Amino acid sequence: MSEDKRIKKYFENMPYGDDAKSSEIHGKANQRVINNFISNLVKQYDALFAHGDKEGSSNIDSLIKSIARQLDNLRAIKEEFAISYGGGVGGKNLFSNYTDLTWDRQFFGEDGHIGFGPGFKIVCTVIYPDGKEVSKNIEDITQDWVIKGTEESDYMKHHQDLVKQGQTAVKHPDFHIDWAVDNLLINNDAWKIFVSDKIGGVYFLQEWLKENEQAMAAGEISDDMLHPDSFNPDMDMRLHKHYADRLKTAFDPNYKTIKDGNMSNSTVGGRTIMSKEEMAEADELMSRAQPQ
Repeated sequence: MSEDKRIKKYFENMPYGDDAKSSEIHGKANQRVINNFISNLVKQYDALFAHGDKEGSSNIDSLIKSIARQLDNLRAIKEEFAISYGGGVGGKNLFSNYTDLTWDRQFFGEDGHIGFGPGFKIVCTVIYPDGKEVSKNIEDITQDWVIKGTEESDYMKHHQDLVKQGQTAVKHPDFHIDWAVDNLLINNDAWKIFVSDKIGGVYFLQEWLKENEQAMAAGEISDDMLHPDSFNPDMDMRLHKHYADRLKTAFDPNYKTIKDGNMSNSTVGGRTIMSKEEMAEADELMSRAQPQ
């Protein structure tokens, strides 16, 4: 069974209920670790309190409450993961392909280990099949998550609008295409979704690799140029060019790619009339992009 199917099956058959304690939801082994740790703290509290050490017992009480808050936070993150991974819109996985969920799938599927580090902070550890250990503090778990929102539907609204404008007598679109693409890509780092996920039925990376097949075969493209981060629009115009060209072609099917990467000119001319079939295809793409 693939890891994807395993974790989805796990969340479909959750081994605990809504009334479970935050210390119970990460598997029996972790529950024992947590309970033993808290039990030792309680013993220390009782001993200090019995000897009249109010300051010491108060410190232990604060530690116990801090651990309880940490466990509640970790529970909330697990619930967020479950919703985004398989309980989202129509049961879809809302995580972008940009996000590496190897650690998360293993930990939240009860194959991780909970321990306590300096300052009694909870440390979550996963041991990969190759023996490598990766540990994260609770506040670090979600820092690299990229969850899809309305990015595709926002882009396809522009696409549909330009298709319809292209059927009129106007010579140019009524908005600046390059400016619109800039805004789409930089909004909450949405470029990570545009570089990794299907937008309007097309994966950018697949298209880019096809377009540059000869250059790759000739060894003209280095490995670092293939990493998704290399397409960050703050440093590189390839992602912008791809999506801007698609929008310009939506307005004018005869549009030819601007040479030398000069994206400053958004004038699109020489329009032709699209067929009813092309219009229907554009409407269908827009419909599929709308949130359910």
